[in-house]
Amino acid sequence: GRYVLTLFEKIPPEDLPFYVGLMHHLAGHEIRCPAPMALQDGSFLTEVCGKPAVIVTRLPGVPHMSPTPEQCRKVGRILADIHEAGLEYDAGLANWRGQAWREGFAQRVRPKIGADEAELIERENRYQALHDDTVLPRGVIHGDLFRDNVLWDEDGEGGVIDFYFACDDALLYDVAITVNDWCTDAFASLDPERAEALLAGY
Repeated sequence: GRYVLTLFEKIPPEDLPFYVGLMHHLAGHEIRCPAPMALQDGSFLTEVCGKPAVIVTRLPGVPHMSPTPEQCRKVGRILADIHEAGLEYDAGLANWRGQAWREGFAQRVRPKIGADEAELIERENRYQALHDDTVLPRGVIHGDLFRDNVLWDEDGEGGVIDFYFACDDALLYDVAITVNDWCTDAFASLDPERAEALLAGY
């Protein structure tokens, strides 16, 4: 077979079992994603040159950067399958890019951007703070299901990679992330046909 060796340099080591365990869980639930290879002791993580490392299966295929409505529909189904399988995953990880991170980042970036952009970010953060998203259905999300993280094989089936933004959050947030990348044009305008197809697949 073909495999991928990943050395982790920035992700906190204590978070790695969540990500690697999630891929193992999803692969066992027929989600097309990298499957971690177990060591002789049954664990998945090891060290290479003093850095945490894992070996996973290499998925076939290439990303499609100009997706069709049919591909968007399939991605919606893939995302739903991930969410459904994730309901049975018994590990958890808070979204480190939640409200506190957004507000702190806004303060750090403020001196580097224009007044209009800073006001836009501050206004959006105030708006987000008014809403309690904990009332929405929650579970494990991919968090980064962009077009370059789905590899399409010769049969037109998509496999998902890069689970290192996964966490526990509102499922609708994951849908929004996916629609925002798959269903917008070069001017960041929503393409209704692709958006409707993705939501129909989901």
